[in-house]
Amino acid sequence: MLKSKESPKPHKLTAVSLFSGCGGFDWGAVQAGIKIIWANDINKYAAQAYKTILPRVPFSHGDIRDYKTFPEADILIGCYPCTGFSIAARRRWKDSQFRDLTKTEGNFLYLEFIRALEQIKPKYFFVENVSGMISAKDGWFFQQQLDGFKSLGYQPQHKLLKAIDYGAPQDRKRIFIVGVRDDVALNFTYKFPEPTHGPNTIRGYTTMADVLRGLDPWPTGDFSTQDFHGHYLTRNRKKNWNEPSYTIVANESHIPLHPMGKPMINIGTDKWALQGKKNRRLSRRVGI
Repeated sequence: MLKSKESPKPHKLTAVSLFSGCGGFDWGAVQAGIKIIWANDINKYAAQAYKTILPRVPFSHGDIRDYKTFPEADILIGCYPCTGFSIAARRRWKDSQFRDLTKTEGNFLYLEFIRALEQIKPKYFFVENVSGMISAKDGWFFQQQLDGFKSLGYQPQHKLLKAIDYGAPQDRKRIFIVGVRDDVALNFTYKFPEPTHGPNTIRGYTTMADVLRGLDPWPTGDFSTQDFHGHYLTRNRKKNWNEPSYTIVANESHIPLHPMGKPMINIGTDKWALQGKKNRRLSRRVGI
C-alpha cells in the first residue's frame, strides 16, 4: 500500500528588527509565530534587556549606520527614535532650530529604515512611533516617510492605536504604519486588529486596581525617589484606582504616580499640587 506524501510544513515568516529597544515589539512578533533572525539597537541597556527577553534571537549591538547589509526576511520591523516627534520635544522647537536638526538627533533615522527596506525587499514592514509624528512640522516628517515607502513599491497604511483598547492598563497612544509590497498586495489586504477592551467590547478597560491590588504599596527600592520637580508638577500625574494609568514613560523621573492617596489638584495654569503623604511614582519593576 502506497503511503501518501506528507504535506509540506508551512513557511514560518522571518523578520529583521531595527531600533529594537528592549524587545517589546519583537516579543509580540515571536508570540505571533514570527522568527526574528536579526535584531539591532545602539543602546547597551536596551541590548541587555533584549537578550534577557529573547535570548535566542541573534542581536547586534551597534549604530545602524555602520551596517552595510542586512539579512533577507519576509518582514522588516522598525521603531526608529521618536524624540523629535514627541509633543514634549516639539514644545522646545523653534523655526531656526528646525533647520539644524541632524541625523545624530535621531529625527532622520527613518532614512536608515528605508535603506534597509530597499535592500531587504520584504513582503511586509511594520513601524511604530509616537502619535506626534503625524502632525510634527505640519506633517512634513510623516509625509516624507510615506513617500519613501511608496517609492520603493509598498502600499503603506497607518492607524493610531491605543494600548487601553487591547488590555494594557495605561493610555499609551502610538501610530502604526504597515506596508505591503505591491506584488503581495494584489492578493492580500492588511487589516488592523479590532479593539478587545473598552466600551464597545465584552470586556472593559484594564485598570490599575486590576493589576496593583494586593501588592505592597510602598516596596523599598523599587521606585524612583527623585523629588517632584517643577516640570513634573505642570500636569496631573495621578489617575485613580478604577482607571488605567497615564502613559508609562522611559524617564524614571516622569513616571506617573501610584493611585494610592489623594488626587492631585490644579492650582493654576500648568500648575498642579500633591495632597497628603501617600505620593510615589509607579514602580520600575514589572508587577510591583
